[in-house]
Amino acid sequence: MGSLMRLLIVIALVLGLAPAAAAADAPLAINGAVTVNADGVIALVQTSADLIIIDNRTRADYDIGHIESALPLVDSEITEEPVLARIVKSKDTPVLFYCNGVKCGRAANATMKAVSWGYSRVYYYALGLAEWNRRGLPLIR
Repeated sequence: MGSLMRLLIVIALVLGLAPAAAAADAPLAINGAVTVNADGVIALVQTSADLIIIDNRTRADYDIGHIESALPLVDSEITEEPVLARIVKSKDTPVLFYCNGVKCGRAANATMKAVSWGYSRVYYYALGLAEWNRRGLPLIR
């Protein structure tokens, strides 16, 4: 097989994989959760004194900067319901999950778990810190 043919096959494979990569983005909405944008996060903070905000990014990302009052809990650490229940004591407590945005997917995973375990006031900040930073909103460092 000639070099040109191999190059064409490689290019075709790479181009063929490009749509699959785009499909891996986290969903913008999750059944059983309310999707909010940055304004929605701010409104929740202002109106829900018992709101628990969970940052699902890595601890290193959290330490670089996080939304005020957010608690760190990487989605992969939420292996079973008691892990989340240690932070969110009641299934009626409003809880907001966020990460770095739709390219991250950690908040989507955590949100789906919370909904599946019967948490009833689940909020999902799908656009996450990608939008938060773009808007120049404050982070705690």
